[in-house]
Amino acid sequence: MRLSLALLLALLVVPGFIVVLVLFANLGSHALAGHLAGIIFHLSNRGILILLLAIALFWWKREAGKWRWILLGAAASLVGSNELLLSPAMEHLKSAMGSIDALPPGDPGRAAFGMWHGASEVLHLLATLISVALVALGWGGSCKP
Repeated sequence: MRLSLALLLALLVVPGFIVVLVLFANLGSHALAGHLAGIIFHLSNRGILILLLAIALFWWKREAGKWRWILLGAAASLVGSNELLLSPAMEHLKSAMGSIDALPPGDPGRAAFGMWHGASEVLHLLATLISVALVALGWGGSCKP
């Protein structure tokens, strides 16, 4: 079970804190780097949601403990919100404004995208921290508050 939780953490850390940095540092276009990062996050988020479902099914008839369930639900809510709410909003905004590389720094569209992107980063960071807690807790029956 701890391996599944570690995989969950890896699916959050690798795209969000490694791949994205490499893309933006090595591609000449922020639009291209963002587009590729969006594809990677989409695939990773779907994998995370499936893995969270598998963990929940494993825990279903077992004494996982109240706090593990709360953390698992919080991680699912954060990743699901990012995938199903924020990402589509950012995609819609990007398609409406065109390439972000062509926009001047003070453009309102760029500021709006930055706001959505910042919210997405916060959700991703919170999901990562929750996953760290889940890996640390592991599987050991109930967890007392």
